[in-house]
Amino acid sequence: MIVVVALVAVGFVGAVALFPKDEDPVQQAAAGTGTAADFAAAWAQQPRVDLGIDPEGAKVVVVKFNDYECPSCRQAEALYKPVLDKFAQTQPGAVKYVIKDWPLDAACNFHYMSTVRGHEAACDAAAAARMAKDRGKYQEMADWIYANQGTTPAELRAATQRILGVTDFDAEYAKQLPGIRKDISDGGALNISQTPTYFINGVRVGGLQPQGLEMAISLEIEAAARQQAQ
Repeated sequence: MIVVVALVAVGFVGAVALFPKDEDPVQQAAAGTGTAADFAAAWAQQPRVDLGIDPEGAKVVVVKFNDYECPSCRQAEALYKPVLDKFAQTQPGAVKYVIKDWPLDAACNFHYMSTVRGHEAACDAAAAARMAKDRGKYQEMADWIYANQGTTPAELRAATQRILGVTDFDAEYAKQLPGIRKDISDGGALNISQTPTYFINGVRVGGLQPQGLEMAISLEIEAAARQQAQ
């Protein structure tokens, strides 16, 4: 499992993890060595799954299965945020971004017999992020967790009290646990095995570079516009 996570990190530094490297038009286009037409043609052939998420009027739903203690998840968040922010500014409401929890922590993820080293606070981190969202402080809490990955559960709980004012973490954790486990059940049905794993309108992607993400979202927006015009 640790090796898989390391390979995901390499995938983000490289080009794309959608297809094999050889003669891959999506990889070539997203890396700047292919063409937008190559990318579009390859993207159109990708299988899709229904994640059962209400788009709420959005044309594109981007889903990330995430572990807040995962270095590759932190890296992906930093790489993709400018792209998502760009669409939020230029086409408000067109893209819905959903983070689903997949902690590599046996304390809450029943798909693991043991916790991956360095992820001992992953379940607590997922709960803390949800608590923060309820209080309108998600970004502040998420930024702290990403900046302090590998912390102990006790240290994370102390930060949650300091940032969110949570004095009874166990009680709050119990309230958030059903939502976390619902995400884990969803991920299990999709055979999630590594973080981050992204879906763009149901197309599973492993490591698109930011330019590839932007191209994929643009293609989905154009397809939605064509369908609406029919």
